[in-house]
Amino acid sequence: MNQITFYIVQNENEIEILRNRSGKYNNFTYTYEEATIDLLKKNFNLPDSLYLIAKKGDEFVAFCSIDKDWWEDNYFMIREIIVDPNFQKQGIGEAIMGKCIDHARSKGATGVVTETAFENFPMQKLCAKFHFEKWDNPQWKEGITYKLIF
Repeated sequence: MNQITFYIVQNENEIEILRNRSGKYNNFTYTYEEATIDLLKKNFNLPDSLYLIAKKGDEFVAFCSIDKDWWEDNYFMIREIIVDPNFQKQGIGEAIMGKCIDHARSKGATGVVTETAFENFPMQKLCAKFHFEKWDNPQWKEGITYKLIF
C-alpha cells in the first residue's frame, strides 16, 4: 500500500470518478452506471455519511461509501466498495472498508450491514475478515446480506 492516500469525498461531483468504472473479480464484473451514481449522490448528503476515495498520485485506486440509509434504526450500510483491478490483493479493500466501519463505530452505530452478489467472492472474504455474519434479509434475496453488530 505504498503511497496510497485516502481522501474524504467533499462534494457529490467527486463521485463521478466512478462513472462507467468496472470492477472485475474472477468471473464477477460490476460497472458503475447512472442509477448507481445517482443513488450514491442522493445518499451522499445523508447525515453521518462517509465516502472515501483512495489514490496513488492522481490514479484512482479504490472507493468505499457508508451511510445510514438502512431500514433498521442505528445501522450504517456499506453501500459500495471497489478496488481497481491493478491494485487488488494488496490490502486496500480491507483498509478502506475498515475506515468506513470505524466511522460507523465513532457515530455510535449498533452495527453495519452490506449486501453483495452471490458470485462476488472477494467481498464475501472481506466480510469474513471483519467477522460479518450472513443475515437472512427479508427485503433482499438477490444476493447475500451481511451484518456486523458492535
